[in-house]
Amino acid sequence: MPRWPADSRARLASAALELFTERGYSAVTVDDIAERAGVTARTFFRQFRDKEEVLFSDDDLLLPTLLLAIAEPTGPVDAGTLMERALGALAERMEPARDSLRRRQEIIDSDVALTGRELAKQARWQQEISVGLVERGFDPGDAGLLAAIGFALFRRELHAWLADPSADAPSLSERLRTALPAVRTVLDSSTDR
Repeated sequence: MPRWPADSRARLASAALELFTERGYSAVTVDDIAERAGVTARTFFRQFRDKEEVLFSDDDLLLPTLLLAIAEPTGPVDAGTLMERALGALAERMEPARDSLRRRQEIIDSDVALTGRELAKQARWQQEISVGLVERGFDPGDAGLLAAIGFALFRRELHAWLADPSADAPSLSERLRTALPAVRTVLDSSTDR
């Protein structure tokens, strides 16, 4: 039998999000989070490496969603279809958590170190996605470019979705389906500059 409550990880994550929202990220300590969650700081460190990880720990549960969408089904598929499937699968996993994701993103955006950690995570993901695309048969240079475009597009639409307060706002999946063809339009556009 564990010496700490079975739900301590979820309680710690919830407490951290509440405290970061109330006081600001830098004003909250691990002891504050543990106290709010009703556990010890030692229990906190059994669950998370540091207080930053509270905001990023669930992200790695999403990466397999992307990799699986890229890997299946086997057989030829064009880059646009593959990107739509992978980003759509990720969006579907994230949509139910919109409110907590919004609060989380506000906290991340308020601290330059957290923003840096988010970008570093995305760079690591982008590299893993590139490998998955190469395994699907894409040229390594093209795979890197597709992964970069995919992440830029997803980040833009995610931030727009989280910032839109209206109840009838398009879902993240809908935003991505609309945005994907726009990439080609932008690439094909010309200007008189």
